[in-house]
Amino acid sequence: MIFIYCDGASRGNPGPASYGVSIVDANGEVIAEFGEKLGVRTNNYAEYQGVIAALRYLSGTEYREITVRMDSKLVIEQLAGRWKVKSPDMRELVAEASRLLGPFDAKLEWIPREENSRADELANLALDGEVEEFAAAEIELSGIQPRSIRAPRQTKEPVTLVLVRHGHTQMTEKDLIAGGDGSDPELSELGQLDARAAAEAIPKLLEYFKLPKASTIIHSPMTRTSQTAQTIGLELGITLQPDERLREIGFGSWNGQEMTTIVADHPELVRSWQGSMSVSPEGGESIDDLVSRIRPLIAEVSSEHSGETVVLVSHMMPVRTITALSAPGAPNMFWSTNFSPGSVTIVRFYGTGFAEQFVINSCQHLISD
Repeated sequence: MIFIYCDGASRGNPGPASYGVSIVDANGEVIAEFGEKLGVRTNNYAEYQGVIAALRYLSGTEYREITVRMDSKLVIEQLAGRWKVKSPDMRELVAEASRLLGPFDAKLEWIPREENSRADELANLALDGEVEEFAAAEIELSGIQPRSIRAPRQTKEPVTLVLVRHGHTQMTEKDLIAGGDGSDPELSELGQLDARAAAEAIPKLLEYFKLPKASTIIHSPMTRTSQTAQTIGLELGITLQPDERLREIGFGSWNGQEMTTIVADHPELVRSWQGSMSVSPEGGESIDDLVSRIRPLIAEVSSEHSGETVVLVSHMMPVRTITALSAPGAPNMFWSTNFSPGSVTIVRFYGTGFAEQFVINSCQHLISD
């Protein structure tokens, strides 16, 4: 039998966080001690990451009889299955810790804080940068893994992206082209209803998929997207951040026209443009141009908001692009997937190397009785 002592630290709760782990044998001899900074997290999040890190370390050893000791009654009781997990932010961590416990003959014990002082000390030393963090090569996997057991295991904590296309405008209703370099219409009356419906649908979908609550909204600075984002922000009580990279693709000289007119006037250009990643309208952008500004945004959001849920409010083509980037090797998604005004799409990126899709173009909330 060996003993695992785990603790988490969060200065502000949520605030700068870390975990500490001390693993000892029956004689009290240290087998391993380590800690890790976790960014801005809650104390419960940090405690669960400590358990996960300890179990991953031990999975590579021959130890199988273990006792996990913590001064967090919440973590012990939830892992024992006696207390429900109410927080959507914790469900996946609980599931991962429970999965890792499977191969072990494990006991779970609550102990008073004073008996967990070494793990607490290691957590604070890790937060202050005074203890060597466990090497990434030894703890290879992120705390949250893809839902599919057939998916490759991941090393980076994911970011969940809720993609919302803005609501209807008068130009949308008239099937007129409105690029990021064209006119800037407001939401129509129908578009305002779309935005309110999307705002109500987002927390329900996140709850259904057991994903973290949305913490931030990043939106295209155009009027229709800003109005949609404001409606969602009021409903969810979260802050807004504009980003030019989420602006609609540029349509150049095609702005304000119907597609049928453009096909009649420029048949050869339209034929070369359709199904192309590199051809653009006169004065406009190609899909390659759009990808070049969207891809760095996804990388930044994945890095700065790992473990969180971020709402991105944008337009048809940026939403298509992000969805296509979540399924590399499927270029047809850049033009074959429809995204209705006010629709909600949820994808999750593990850095930029892997992603999974939960729902694409969800529109049930837009259907009136």
